[in-house]
Amino acid sequence: MSNTIIKKSAIALALGLAFSGYANADTHMAVINQDSSDAVELGNDMYVEQGGFLNWAYADQYGEGNETSLLQLDDFQEAYTYVTGDFNTVEGEQSGFWNIFDSEVTGDDNLLTSLQEGDFNASAVFLSGNGNAAFVEQAGAGNEGAIELTGDYNIADIIQLGDSNWANFQIEGNDNAFRADQSGASNEAGYFNATGNLNSFEAFQEGDTNVGGVIGANGDLNDVYVEQTGSLNTFIAQSLSGDENYIDIYQDGSANEFLIQPVQGDVNEIAVQQEGNANIVEAPTGMVGNYNTVDAHQEGDNNYAVFATEGDDHIIDIDQDGNNNIASAESSGEYNDIRISSRGDDNSNGVALIGADNEADSKQIGDANTTEIVIAGDDNDLYARQHGDSNTLLAYSYDAGTTSGNELKSEQTGDINLIDTIIGGNDNLISFVQEGNNNVIAGDEGSFIVGGNSGSVDVEQIGNNNTVTGGQLSDSNTMSVYQQGDYNVATVVQY
Repeated sequence: MSNTIIKKSAIALALGLAFSGYANADTHMAVINQDSSDAVELGNDMYVEQGGFLNWAYADQYGEGNETSLLQLDDFQEAYTYVTGDFNTVEGEQSGFWNIFDSEVTGDDNLLTSLQEGDFNASAVFLSGNGNAAFVEQAGAGNEGAIELTGDYNIADIIQLGDSNWANFQIEGNDNAFRADQSGASNEAGYFNATGNLNSFEAFQEGDTNVGGVIGANGDLNDVYVEQTGSLNTFIAQSLSGDENYIDIYQDGSANEFLIQPVQGDVNEIAVQQEGNANIVEAPTGMVGNYNTVDAHQEGDNNYAVFATEGDDHIIDIDQDGNNNIASAESSGEYNDIRISSRGDDNSNGVALIGADNEADSKQIGDANTTEIVIAGDDNDLYARQHGDSNTLLAYSYDAGTTSGNELKSEQTGDINLIDTIIGGNDNLISFVQEGNNNVIAGDEGSFIVGGNSGSVDVEQIGNNNTVTGGQLSDSNTMSVYQQGDYNVATVVQY
């Protein structure tokens, strides 16, 4: 029995004593014990119906082929069923306020159904065995539904209609399927302390300020899908480990949040899609391991996405469509790939590559956008594209002694664009192309400094009133500047 049910039972008892002066006639208690003998091939049937205030029912069955049905009408009802055996069916139905249904079944091929209509009801189901099915349906506000399964090939569903409801799943086993459907506001659905492989969890939440999440899961080849429709909803994933797991989140509305850290393991995949304004994807230490994939898409304005990975052979793909959005991705390791794309104005892309042999591609279409690139490592390839006016590229390297053999390419199409860069290390290749008017590479307010030996810089500007001001430090460097148009200025210093 859960702590919540114990508390509710104590409160119900206290209220029952308080009202005993006039409700004593409505208070009933039923206790039934059935034990199938060895000579009986199939077990017993049981039906209990109670009406009135503050009733209590206890049913205990042991044997094969048993059926239990409990019906309680009115407020402050409690029903407890304990079944051990095979081919059992348990059905509980309660209508009223502050009712409790608690069922524990041990055996194979069991079916358990709980239906509660009213407010502040609690239903707890505990199943142990294989091939079991549990269904909990609650209509009202402030209800709690909990299903805990141990075994394989089980199915569990919780349906809640109303506000401030709570659906809780816990699992230990393989090939199990869980589903939560909630309609209303301030509901919560969670998958907790799960252990096993090939399990699936689905949650569908319709309304505002709902929370869906997976906390503490360990296993391989598991699937999580959460769909939230409304505003101010949150998905949380924390302390997940295993390989080849898939997390798919869809949020439709404004001010929704996707929060995750960390997912540990290899060949895992995360997909998140948000439609609306002021949504957040936040995973500062999102994935740790190798061969993992992240795909995030945001459509709307004032959205924010940050994702980081640690390990090798990761793919981070972030796509934003709208204005005033921020996207940032960081990979620490080798052979990682970052792709960030944004369409709209006043957007910001950030890329950080820490390690070797990584690749990054940033693309922005619109005006007044900014891309910032940070490199700390060797033999990385980076490509930045900006199409529009008043865009800015900032590219820097840290720890110059170990930042060598990198290739940085930038292409800007439009007017009044800026490139500002400080790159250190040896054998770096840099290529900047600007097409438009009044574009600047460094200039009076910025920097264009390339350090190290045997570096190569290629600059091309097509248009009028463009400016290049830059320098190379150390030995055996080359710089090529090509300008086509009128009133262009190029100042290059090598020493």
